[in-house]
Amino acid sequence: MIRKSVEQINKTRNYTVKTVPNEYFAGKNTVTDNGIELKGFYKNSELKKMEYSVGTSAWKYQTEYFFDHNHLIFVYVKKYQTAGKNGYLRQPELLSESRYYYINGKLIKATGTSDQDLKNTDYLRQAIELRNDLESYRP
Repeated sequence: MIRKSVEQINKTRNYTVKTVPNEYFAGKNTVTDNGIELKGFYKNSELKKMEYSVGTSAWKYQTEYFFDHNHLIFVYVKKYQTAGKNGYLRQPELLSESRYYYINGKLIKATGTSDQDLKNTDYLRQAIELRNDLESYRP
């Protein structure tokens, strides 16, 4: 059921997209070497998906949050290496990816390659914080 909902969300077109830029996060004293960006994808004023990107000096973290009836149902996390011994890589290298499945606010399954940097991340709490950022940001 979760997989079908996520597929439907990804197939849907013509979302209203709200982007929270790096400057907003800098104003909250959340600063990284290569920036932060948050995008919210809305259909009929309901948040369906968030894309959160964080760039550090050597890595990029991309996290997608999926919602069904305003409840978090799935989180997809990817970590890329963006810099090597000789500077930035032309093609970032995927180091890890993880999937987290939720029902009624509870994690029911986690799959993929776990990354030490992300091991203790509370994605449910982070999703709430990011939703608040989407709601409070005014361009």
